[in-house]
Amino acid sequence: MQETVMFSGTIVGERQRVECTVRATKTTFDKDPSERPVLSDYRIVESDATDGLPDGQYDLLANRERIRFRRDAGRFLSRP
Repeated sequence: MQETVMFSGTIVGERQRVECTVRATKTTFDKDPSERPVLSDYRIVESDATDGLPDGQYDLLANRERIRFRRDAGRFLSRP
């Protein structure tokens, strides 16, 4: 089963550190309820705080993970 979840994160990079809200997809597995849910498809929710960030390379610190993003033309895009 999949559901959308929201939680807090921190954007770090380009000499910036900004708190943000993150939206992700949480997947739980019906066959083995003891198995931990998987979070994927992380998206930064745009806000006044994130709108002021310049284009560049960033890391999203959320859910004990570091996810790499870049900001290009005012939009957050994933990067390898």
